Amino acid sequence: MVGTVGRWLHFARGFGRGRRAEAFGDIPFQSDVEFKRMSAEQAYCLEMKIMTEEFNALVRNLDSSLFRYAHITGALEFYMLTLENPNLQRAASKVISGSEVEWKQIHRFMVIGGETVIWYPELPVQAVLGEKNALLGFVYGLTLSRIIGDLDFYLSSILQNHFGHVETSGSSWDRFIQKTKIDLLNRKHGQFVYILLQERHKIEHNQAQVDRVFLERAAKRNVKHAYKEGDSIQKSHIDVLLAYEVIKEFAEDVDTEVAKLIGK
Repeated sequence: MVGTVGRWLHFARGFGRGRRAEAFGDIPFQSDVEFKRMSAEQAYCLEMKIMTEEFNALVRNLDSSLFRYAHITGALEFYMLTLENPNLQRAASKVISGSEVEWKQIHRFMVIGGETVIWYPELPVQAVLGEKNALLGFVYGLTLSRIIGDLDFYLSSILQNHFGHVETSGSSWDRFIQKTKIDLLNRKHGQFVYILLQERHKIEHNQAQVDRVFLERAAKRNVKHAYKEGDSIQKSHIDVLLAYEVIKEFAEDVDTEVAKLIGK
């Protein structure tokens, strides 16, 4: 129920083919069996290493975000399936009210002081179904923003807790390199992660549009990507799963270098 592989959506405007696979074809997407096996192997390997507390906190945060993502998208897709199926509507209505009713209009309400208050007006069922891609894309974007933010928090926490620096610029990437001398771009998946960080900034501050600043920053660091100015940043279910795994692997690689520096 989480999503259909191959359904390419983007966060803000319409839908289309995601660009991550175009720019980074060397990072394969695992099947469900491979994904589970890889995760189990990673967990075992991490137990054998001494990782920083900041890394362990990052992993917990990433896992928490993936759990929420899985169940929010599952609930949303089941809701949409119910709107598409009159038999499910009648069955749900019977459980809720005792009567079998086919839904024509959808609204949202809450009960305050014994009174029912409609806080979102009625819409035809077909109008809600027409926004299915936009709703899923919104969840994709929110989840990606959160897990990328978790990575930036990891970097800033390392700086603060082990190098005595509090970063206030909004991104810890460049300062982390400066203070630790760890070249993040050359760590595992470093260029991919750098583009994720830049995408997050544009999703939150530029309506998910690639601008000249985005392109100049990537060019300055010789980071490959498939964007041109004015492109809309496209996101999909696959992008969320890929980012989750890539960020974990990147942070683990970085953390091994951090542990050497701080003597763990």
